[in-house]
Amino acid sequence: MLSEKSPKVRLISDFHDYYDHWFDSCGADFIFERRSTGGMSRPQILAYLQSLGLQVPFFGRMRDVYKYTLRGFEEIPRSDTIFAMVVHLNEKAHRGEGKVMLSLRDALEKYPDCFAVQYIPALPSGLGLTWRYLQIGDKIFWLEYFSRNDWRSNCGDVEVRVLSRERDSYNHKIRYPLYAVDFIPAAGKLYAIDFNIAPGIKGTGVEELLPAREAAEAIKKAVILFANQKEASN
Repeated sequence: MLSEKSPKVRLISDFHDYYDHWFDSCGADFIFERRSTGGMSRPQILAYLQSLGLQVPFFGRMRDVYKYTLRGFEEIPRSDTIFAMVVHLNEKAHRGEGKVMLSLRDALEKYPDCFAVQYIPALPSGLGLTWRYLQIGDKIFWLEYFSRNDWRSNCGDVEVRVLSRERDSYNHKIRYPLYAVDFIPAAGKLYAIDFNIAPGIKGTGVEELLPAREAAEAIKKAVILFANQKEASN
């Protein structure tokens, strides 16, 4: 835990989470900025996840996606969900917002210039299921999101449960004090589909395992650690 003489860290955010009150309100030495629309755009996210060596779905602008499909456009039935795409109408949105799921044909006709990602169903029913890798400072959790009535795992009637808590550590390839990577488990693989540097934690069950003060201090410690490492490398 951080001592009373430790550097102060102020939180700047556009939403509230369960640990917020443990951040310093004034005289801060460091800033932790946590905004729901912060971070990379959707195209940058998929490219970044791919650069980390993770398996990702096929992605790109709809016009380009069509160019690389192996079957002619006329051969693809309108109802063929195997060729469905998730079209991102807002490339900065998270939490299931700003996107629609359409057949390849409809996506190309309606949104030829939009960024899209191959739709991979985790369940035969088409209901949403994802696994989330959540990093809070050096605290690591795996969560499962399941929607009983929506193809998006975090929309509709959602059930969230903690699958496991891993040994404390940092991934120094991903130098963020708080982040989540979402995966679709399908066909024996994990497809990385999202990277969020401002994931909400309240209501997931993690708050029952990680007290508010411990969560805030873990984030503070990571903010200071990464800031000092960045300064030392300059």
